[in-house]
Amino acid sequence: MKPAKAKLGLMLVEDTPSLQMLYRTVLKKAGYDPICASTGAEAQALFAAERPPVVLLDLVLPDCDGLTLLTEMLAEAPETRVIVITANGSVAKAVQATRKGAFDFLVKPLGDLRMIGAVANAMTEYQSITQGAGKGMSHAIRSRQDAFVAQSEPMRQVTTVIDAVARSNAPVFIIGASGSGKAACAEMIHLRSSRAAKPLIQVDCGLPDTQALEAMLFGTGPQGDTSQSAIQRAKGGTLFLRNPQKLTPLLQARLLSVLNTGKSAESQPGDAPVDIRIISAARRDPLEAIRAGEMEEALYYRLFVLPLTLPPLHARPEDLPVIAAQFLLEIAQQEGKQFKRITPEALALLQAQPWEGNLHELRNVLRQAVVLHDGPDLTPAMLPHMSREPNHASPGAPVILDLDTALAGLTMAEIEARAIRAAIARNGGSIPRAAQELDIAPSTIYRKRDDWEKNAH
Repeated sequence: MKPAKAKLGLMLVEDTPSLQMLYRTVLKKAGYDPICASTGAEAQALFAAERPPVVLLDLVLPDCDGLTLLTEMLAEAPETRVIVITANGSVAKAVQATRKGAFDFLVKPLGDLRMIGAVANAMTEYQSITQGAGKGMSHAIRSRQDAFVAQSEPMRQVTTVIDAVARSNAPVFIIGASGSGKAACAEMIHLRSSRAAKPLIQVDCGLPDTQALEAMLFGTGPQGDTSQSAIQRAKGGTLFLRNPQKLTPLLQARLLSVLNTGKSAESQPGDAPVDIRIISAARRDPLEAIRAGEMEEALYYRLFVLPLTLPPLHARPEDLPVIAAQFLLEIAQQEGKQFKRITPEALALLQAQPWEGNLHELRNVLRQAVVLHDGPDLTPAMLPHMSREPNHASPGAPVILDLDTALAGLTMAEIEARAIRAAIARNGGSIPRAAQELDIAPSTIYRKRDDWEKNAH
């Protein structure tokens, strides 16, 4: 039976042009109208902008590993139904993808009915799990808001600032380490503002594909004639800019022009100024980017009006038990496991960690434990890579380590594994960025990670 045309979006990620055209044709005949991406970078940009409820994802992409992209999508929007596509000889990888949260997998060559059926089932499940979401709030946003725990004094101070800035239309600039909750903070500001009924549109200004970024932000470039800009889609709502200091000088100038004039590329003579509220976020004070010659001073003063700094996870230990419990239940549901609780011993072990990767690292550690073990209790034995030494550093204080002492007794393989895992955590779980930091090929990290997973069983 031909499904009704979905009002919600569908994204197709396929790098082979002929196959992308074929799949798109089949889907359009079935009543769907997918947005398409040919690379991982393009898929990341479209996913951040559109948040499609269902994604058809080829696991072999020219610029990244499909499993990593799958993990990043589900971390960003856990309710998304991702259907992975794999070659006939790579079924094992597709099974691995389902263990990581994929809704279903398809094996090439794809049968039309099988593909359409998988998409229809994914759409149906997405709608069923989001029916209980609050009015005007998606399940993804509710998930991140639930994780925005504020039992500690540093986070209570943050929520006080959020309440204050939400009542204003002035630009907000959120500063916080990777994984500290900048996206959740931006969503909370938006939801507590008078703009809550309007869109919150997110743009990662650090994307390496400048043309795709320009098209997404301003509606120009290769897709300029087929898609609205993020600026237009955020009309009446909020535009959330991640890392605006990473925009090229040309794009910084264009953004500044829009902020100064209220006119975008789509504006016509006589149009009213575009009504948007800007929230920006970065790991460090953007003043450092000005000193390094990376950011225009005029743009800095347009964006850095109401600053808000998020504490790292190790500075808010009172929040960790609640956050970890929420993450555990959420991941267990995704993985089809029966985890219900964290034992006091395991919780003490989690609280003793420095958590350099903050919430991203905590989520990754819990996901690994859930995937590799069965519940209902999370125990210390399921956290083999956790340090047993307590973290005595005071909240916010720098941790000074004696390198010889820290590495004593470790094999070269263990030292290498720690260095790679730390780099992945620092880069928000992105293996390509971690590989760039370590000056090695991403394939090296993928290969070593596969070896770690095999040895863990």
